[in-house]
Amino acid sequence: MAKIRDVMFAVFRESNLPPISTNTKDTDVKTWKGDTSVKNCYEKLFKKIKPTESETYMSKIIDNLWKGGKKKGPKIQIAFAISICESILNPNNSIITINEEVIKPILTKNLVSF
Repeated sequence: MAKIRDVMFAVFRESNLPPISTNTKDTDVKTWKGDTSVKNCYEKLFKKIKPTESETYMSKIIDNLWKGGKKKGPKIQIAFAISICESILNPNNSIITINEEVIKPILTKNLVSF
């Protein structure tokens, strides 16, 4: 999970995604999630990086996690990575730490997508 977070932050570094710790207080998490940069990254997650190319921010994250991207990574792990990124960046929740209760519904949705 830490590797997924690290790769996500590295990919969005150019979008000025501010860093945040999993030990951050709830009030600071709400402030972070309310930041325009965080909202923009959430909205960009499945959008093309460049209009003329097919690579999305999420596919870039997956490619950095598994050499060969979606073709090499196990579907469950790819769905897990997508779920982690969605949950952390989602401005409609105040969660940046992931547990089974948080991730299970998102992971189920993403697995069905495969």
